[in-house]
Amino acid sequence: MEESLFSVPVKIRYYDTDLSRAVYFTNYIKWFDSIALSEFNDTLGIDWGTFLEEDIDAVIAHVAFDYKAQCFLGDVVDIHLTDIDLGRSSMTIYGSLYKGETLIAEGKLVYVFIDCSKRNTLPIPDSMRSKISAYIKEKRS
Repeated sequence: MEESLFSVPVKIRYYDTDLSRAVYFTNYIKWFDSIALSEFNDTLGIDWGTFLEEDIDAVIAHVAFDYKAQCFLGDVVDIHLTDIDLGRSSMTIYGSLYKGETLIAEGKLVYVFIDCSKRNTLPIPDSMRSKISAYIKEKRS
């Protein structure tokens, strides 16, 4: 298992599955975006509401995932953020999903920060950049 910067468990619920009783593939992406990244931001004290009040948001510009195995109702999986690359206005989150020692999926999400009113790109907010950079430096030392 690859070293993780951050992880959070998710218990698979009925609404996560399809008619085959396996997790519907887009839910893995949703979990990285709405659960793992949100929990990571909370852990670092990053308040997304403040960005929204300043008319700043991040949109997903690219998604790439490789699916390795299936998960089913009642399984508990761990979402791992394994790396984060910070560009000028983009942030790439790399991650993997494990059920025990079994790799379920791995991939990346690329976010681009925007001005919500003007719809143009913005630099990553300094407060976010500094907190993420400090966290990564601490975890890797």
